[in-house]
Amino acid sequence: MSAFMIVVILIFAGHFQTSYSEALPLVVNNIHHQQQQHKQIKVIEAAGHFANNQIENGSVTWIQGGLWHLEIFNSTTNINSANADKNSINAAKADFTANFTMVKPDGSLSHEHSIKNFASNNVMIAGGDVIIPGIGDIYTNNVLKYKHIPIMVHLMGKHHVLGVTINTNKTGRHFASSNEMFGTLIRGTGLQTIEKSDQNSNNNNNSTMRMNGMPMSHG
Repeated sequence: MSAFMIVVILIFAGHFQTSYSEALPLVVNNIHHQQQQHKQIKVIEAAGHFANNQIENGSVTWIQGGLWHLEIFNSTTNINSANADKNSINAAKADFTANFTMVKPDGSLSHEHSIKNFASNNVMIAGGDVIIPGIGDIYTNNVLKYKHIPIMVHLMGKHHVLGVTINTNKTGRHFASSNEMFGTLIRGTGLQTIEKSDQNSNNNNNSTMRMNGMPMSHG
């Protein structure tokens, strides 16, 4: 190999190493910048247990008991970003899980259910309540039974009561009831935000409150 070729290879290798060294921090900084732009902050967390009679046509069809857990995040976006999407700024997200037993009033047909993979980008606070429509999967005895089911989570923060409504048409009416699936609160943080919304709605029926920058409409 000629001396000229060796010099060219060394120059090229040196240039590549310098370019790589300069590019790597840019990639790392870009990832870190994106993480900062879309930071999720937990603003409400609540947990409790179910104690409910499922009623249809005036009769108790099932007795339900178990545990539930709710988290609400305020996903803030850096509004100074040139690429920021106005629709994604200060978007709230919710995560809900539950495990409960269903049994007939005579003690027969006992089985377990769990709600997993719940997702919602629609969190509404109104008059002391949190209303969260979303989609989730329902397992029966640890086996996926109902997939992508509309579920409504209703936390009555002022009274510390939870209500869950599961779409009946997509679950063979297994959860059909004239009432929500009620539960009570064991512990919670950030619930003062819900209670404050009740005070605000009493003062102004058309007011809008913000939760850590998250707009919350209530009428």
